[in-house]
Amino acid sequence: MYSLANIACGYLPHFPVEDKTMLYAWLRFIAGIGLAGELGAGITLVSESLPKQLRAIGTSIVAGFGLLGAVVAQLTVELAGDWTIAYYIGGALGLMLLVLRISVAESGIYNDIKHDSNIKKGNFFSFFTNWNRFAKYMKCIAIGLPTWFCIGILAVMANQFAPVMGIDSIQPGKAIMWAYVGISVGDFASGFISHWLHSRKKAIFYMMLFTIVGACLMLFSGTKSENMYYFYCAWLGLGTGYWAMFVTVGAEQFGTNIRRQPQPPFPIWFAD
Repeated sequence: MYSLANIACGYLPHFPVEDKTMLYAWLRFIAGIGLAGELGAGITLVSESLPKQLRAIGTSIVAGFGLLGAVVAQLTVELAGDWTIAYYIGGALGLMLLVLRISVAESGIYNDIKHDSNIKKGNFFSFFTNWNRFAKYMKCIAIGLPTWFCIGILAVMANQFAPVMGIDSIQPGKAIMWAYVGISVGDFASGFISHWLHSRKKAIFYMMLFTIVGACLMLFSGTKSENMYYFYCAWLGLGTGYWAMFVTVGAEQFGTNIRRQPQPPFPIWFAD
């Protein structure tokens, strides 16, 4: 899904449509659904395939390499000299990766319950039929909110913040690149920090504090130069680099019957 959407983005200038902005937004939306689905399922698969003492390190390595893609994308644009070529390259690499995905086996945990008819699988609405489960679900979502704020607002909209801060010009692409450099480093580090502290909660807590300090300094310390803004983007990326650990925590909170959704049944609203 995301590979074909990326290739379509590269062809966008040649599409015979008048409103290319709206079409581009829809293509990015489709690519986002595909990427988010693969990331969530991929991290869950890694979590289920590793022993618990290596789970945080394993998922952090996977996410660390994966999120370097944003850095490579910016460098690809600069080397190719045309953003459409970057979309072609990204889409082609995604399709090549799809071929490699064919050989990936299901985890033993999932295979153990796959044919057990007593275990109800794929009921998404079960998140909302039990208060404790719903509260846990919302807490897991809340853990990830700082990541989307720092990247989706402060980095992506860097050119909107720059004039207010007295910065003449700034490139959002570079701001995103430096943020993802920090995220990749943070993802690599978060697994080892969690392993060292013997606690995912403590590791996430300390990295959140580091993020809050960086956001306050970026917004209120009188940042006046383009390079300083990029520096704080990298800082925020490093702080929000607990992304892989956050997804791992989410995967660990719920049973395999909820983590995997083969065929969603009719919702049973009042079941426990």
